Amino acid sequence: MNKKVMALAVAGALAAPAAALAQVQIGGGLNLLYFSHNPDNDSAAQTSDVMQSSESELRISGTEKLGGGTDVWFQCATSIDGIFNGNTATTAGMCTRNSALGFRGGFGNVFFGNWDTPTKLLQNRVRGWFSGTNPLYGGGYTLLGGGAASGAGNGTAGAASGYSFYRRNANSVNYASPNWSGFSVAAAFTASNEGINYPDPNSMKPRQYGLNGMYAAGPLWVGLAYESHTDLNPASNAIGSAAGQYNGGTDNNITLGVGYTFMGTLNVRASYSQSKYEVNNNGDDLKVKGGAFYSDWQISGPHALHLAYIQTEKNKGSSTLNVGPYRAPTVGGVERDDTNASVITFGYSYDFSKRTQLNLVYNMMDNKDNATFNQGVTAVTVGGKQTSVGAAIRHSF
Repeated sequence: MNKKVMALAVAGALAAPAAALAQVQIGGGLNLLYFSHNPDNDSAAQTSDVMQSSESELRISGTEKLGGGTDVWFQCATSIDGIFNGNTATTAGMCTRNSALGFRGGFGNVFFGNWDTPTKLLQNRVRGWFSGTNPLYGGGYTLLGGGAASGAGNGTAGAASGYSFYRRNANSVNYASPNWSGFSVAAAFTASNEGINYPDPNSMKPRQYGLNGMYAAGPLWVGLAYESHTDLNPASNAIGSAAGQYNGGTDNNITLGVGYTFMGTLNVRASYSQSKYEVNNNGDDLKVKGGAFYSDWQISGPHALHLAYIQTEKNKGSSTLNVGPYRAPTVGGVERDDTNASVITFGYSYDFSKRTQLNLVYNMMDNKDNATFNQGVTAVTVGGKQTSVGAAIRHSF
């Protein structure tokens, strides 16, 4: 995101040598959505207009040179979505977005804190202009990643975070490599207190691991990411049986992404995602596969067109339990059809400046007959279709 930063001298009152002073920057962005939403659910909701913020944040960051080509750095990014809608649930606390303390140099970047996983870093590069989950120009990772989890650990059984493969992990140890002739890697794992605490006799040890590798040369880039969740998903049996019966399991996701820019004006990206949930460590599983296509065309000057299409296949496996938004693939010993969905988005953007953009967008999430994916505005019926049409304003500072 382009930003205007304010450089502040820190510790000047201490009369420290000028070379020792840290440089602190303030930046961020505002993203306001206003749209008409049709939930296709006449029994519970009606078409209405919606105003909300998506990913608005304030960032404070700084660096200090330690010598020998090594820097120490920090970032505190705080959600300011409440600037528009007063939703304190999304703004409580400081540093709830990508925030960390780290060291970087010729060895790469080692940092600790609350940060997007290596899988999400790849997913974000694929989605580009589009949001991951918002109801106006997002929704792709509601389907491909099970929804978003930000700074949310594996809390109580049934918590809506353990199954997400589109997440920002709290209490994480992260590494980002230098760029080796276009190739780079990133890795991360969570500390034990990211998960719930089990008594010592219990064998479950909640943990998350992630790794990605990317290669970029000229107009082309490719990336591959892997993420594993161990004993992290009590939500897998929150529907269909007592949530307290969860006895562990290993879930994993593989995401492949590729992008190419044609003639400097047409950027296309595609991804393939495959997730497998081991439900209750009893041999049952639930498998989710899907793909996404995104494109951005800078037509002329400030004008651009955007297109996205995301599609999942029907859920596979022997599980009779739902996992988050993914409905059980087996009912009464029979494989269930039509548990998949799609999202299609058309957008037009106009750049007033390098920092301010107006967007006009159409977005539709289409559930098949046995799917219940939701864009988060209101409840959805089985097989329901949700449509949003409206505008968004993005401003960075």
